[in-house]
Amino acid sequence: MVRVLIADDRRDTLMTLSILLRSEGMDVRLVDKGAEVEQAVDEFRPDVVLLGIEMPDRSGLQVAMDLRSRGLDAPALIALTGHDGEIARRLTARSGFLHHVSKPYDPEALVRLIASVGTKALAK
Repeated sequence: MVRVLIADDRRDTLMTLSILLRSEGMDVRLVDKGAEVEQAVDEFRPDVVLLGIEMPDRSGLQVAMDLRSRGLDAPALIALTGHDGEIARRLTARSGFLHHVSKPYDPEALVRLIASVGTKALAK
């Protein structure tokens, strides 16, 4: 079972993604503050982290860089953002994200992406 941590300051985003991913059989945990992500990763040990970029208390970009600094045991990171375009994609890639998903997103495509990334993480 793929374990997914969703971190976003928007409650509606958290609830929608939680329902969607749980309906696909994924184990999901939620946090609504960037400052809570690292502790949640340590406790939950997710395969994938869906991480909002524009959280007001702590940038998802900084959280991603801190998680990546852990090395090989860090979970796969997927940026969830309202920004698209080459500059935004380069910034998320440099911060350690494997994928960049712009809102509004295609729910089916997002589920396929998470399942694919999570399955690869499980195989390690």
